[in-house]
Amino acid sequence: MNTCICYIFSCFLSLAAHFHPVHVSVLNVEFAKGGKSIDLSFKAFTSDFELAIAHNYSIALNLGKPNENPDAINYINKYFSGVFSISINNKDHLKPIFKKKEFNEDAIWLYFTIPLNERVKDMVISDLLLMDIYEDQTNLVIVSINGKESGYRLTINQRDAKIKI
Repeated sequence: MNTCICYIFSCFLSLAAHFHPVHVSVLNVEFAKGGKSIDLSFKAFTSDFELAIAHNYSIALNLGKPNENPDAINYINKYFSGVFSISINNKDHLKPIFKKKEFNEDAIWLYFTIPLNERVKDMVISDLLLMDIYEDQTNLVIVSINGKESGYRLTINQRDAKIKI
């Protein structure tokens, strides 16, 4: 009987680790010293991110595991090109360049950079990450410019952050 209870309890804990009631991602936008680029870092629950990829492309990435899909970076870029955009000085959307991915407990960090050719006066950030999966998804955007931080909360109803520099 004790073995059965331990088994059920361990199954419950395993499920609790994969499902969570909060659907939040964080995007850090940081201007590199010298103003030559913008560095982006996205943080989301790995399970949510993998679910979004599976939902959109019918493929399992197995991120951070020995059997990680060899095309994982291509799918990450493909997904991001559909859910994230940034325009600077009212110009066309700029394409972020993937740098790396890291894992921290249940979260994945995805790092991108955007080279800059001119001084930034204003920008519009659209971050729809995981909003195709969860109606209650909230994406927090933190913009750091010259040591000052500004925060924005993006949702299905408020998809863009308009920022004056």
